[in-house]
Amino acid sequence: MEIVSTTAVIITLFGFSYLLLKPKKQPKSKAQKQEEIRQNYQKRLMAELLHVENPIERQNKKISLLKEFAKELEFNLFFDENEVKALIKELAGY
Repeated sequence: MEIVSTTAVIITLFGFSYLLLKPKKQPKSKAQKQEEIRQNYQKRLMAELLHVENPIERQNKKISLLKEFAKELEFNLFFDENEVKALIKELAGY
């Protein structure tokens, strides 16, 4: 019984020391996160429109995607209203 409790204490100490000593990740800056989000939306837009051949259908799909993106970005903490508009205009150009 004593061996089990000693082993549990040692494992617990190793666990706590690992959590305390592991390297800390640097948080991303606002600009880095915005660029990452921008690239993800560009990839999503391209992937969704890749298979649509009909120009009218493609345009309708693009409009619906841009509306969806605008709704998602409305609640994103990294973008304010003007930045959302700029990003949607940028995506509309693709």
